[in-house]
Amino acid sequence: MGKLINTFKTKRTAIIVYVVTVIVSALLLYAGNRYVYDSESMFQGGYEDGACSARVTEILSSRSDDVIVDNTVIGKEFIILFDCKILSGEHKGETVMASESGTPYDTVPLEKVKVGDRILLTHSEDQNAAVEWLMYEFDRTMPLWILGIAFCAVVLLFGRMKGVNTLISLGYTCVAVFAVFVPSVLSGKNIYLWSIITCIYIIIMTLLIIDGLHKKTLAAIIGCSSGVIVSGLLTLLVSHFLHLTGITTEDTIYIKQSFNIDLNALIFAGIILGSVGAVMDVSVSISSSLAELHDKVEHPTYKGLLGSGITIGRDIMGTMANTLVLAYIGCELSATLLSVVYSSSMRTLFSREKIVEELLQALVGSIGLLLTIPLTAAVSSALYMGVDHFSKAARQKRRKKNPERDKYYVEPSSEPSLFESVGDEKTDGGEEK
Repeated sequence: MGKLINTFKTKRTAIIVYVVTVIVSALLLYAGNRYVYDSESMFQGGYEDGACSARVTEILSSRSDDVIVDNTVIGKEFIILFDCKILSGEHKGETVMASESGTPYDTVPLEKVKVGDRILLTHSEDQNAAVEWLMYEFDRTMPLWILGIAFCAVVLLFGRMKGVNTLISLGYTCVAVFAVFVPSVLSGKNIYLWSIITCIYIIIMTLLIIDGLHKKTLAAIIGCSSGVIVSGLLTLLVSHFLHLTGITTEDTIYIKQSFNIDLNALIFAGIILGSVGAVMDVSVSISSSLAELHDKVEHPTYKGLLGSGITIGRDIMGTMANTLVLAYIGCELSATLLSVVYSSSMRTLFSREKIVEELLQALVGSIGLLLTIPLTAAVSSALYMGVDHFSKAARQKRRKKNPERDKYYVEPSSEPSLFESVGDEKTDGGEEK
């Protein structure tokens, strides 16, 4: 009966902690958004403000002509007139005529529209234009919604309640980045400070929602936060010697000129935000493994748990380091290809700021991940063993009881190993068969 009561109290406490964590996390996001939110909207693109969704119902006409420069055909220009039904905005339900045009000089040429396509329309800036509506872009939100719903369904199918917690934490993470961190950058707040605040929030919120309030959660939080902070400090140190400006693409030039944002601070934020997921994965794996060892092993010790944690970390670090390196390179694959093509030597290639920035992200993130392993192992071992384990009286008692016990988790097994059982089978008398 007492055991049943204790179990009920434990579950009740876990539920209370879970509910409080969910509510407090939501309130912190709201407060953070209100604090960093500028007087203007986060979406400040003037051309897209009038965009509305529409579906193409009929192609009216299509014309394509060669573009000739110096007696050489360099491409084709086209114009398509079509009817479409507006699906959003003030003109919802109306059927209007719109046009799509393209030339060889377009930086990002659009695919030609077809009947049934969902597109975005904008008003023509030319008051005397024959066509009032212009195609701005394909509306890609519907396929993304379908893919997102499929992802949620798979997570819930395999994860069940853990899947629900995963989706909640993922949703809070996205809100933290896009509703708090991004507005803080656009409103001129300190990028270094707010990137660290965002990462710490994501770490604590995610681990508490998924794993609850336990020693292993606390150990993972401390280890993960330490790894992220080390990555940030290392980024600041190395960036000084690499002479980085942050200006690597036309987008960064526009950001610098339009918003006067510290691009080096963006590099810092990108590194720690990009590495927090992998670092959190490593810290949770180690803390959970050591918690299981502490509970299942007969006589655990601090040194034994620490050594096992580092051993587990060695098995994890290879794949996690690859994850970070390949993720950063994959995101900038086009820029990497161009850098390789237009470099005359390896020295030139590895001196290009874009390549250096990618390598910095991968290497610093990996170093932070590697340092997370011993930090998490040390913190986990200390928390699981407790303060009493390190007292002088406790050490003397353990030595007196068994001088050799501190070296091992368990007593050596008397059963033969797999290899011994194959070729070294012995008779009852102790001799080989």
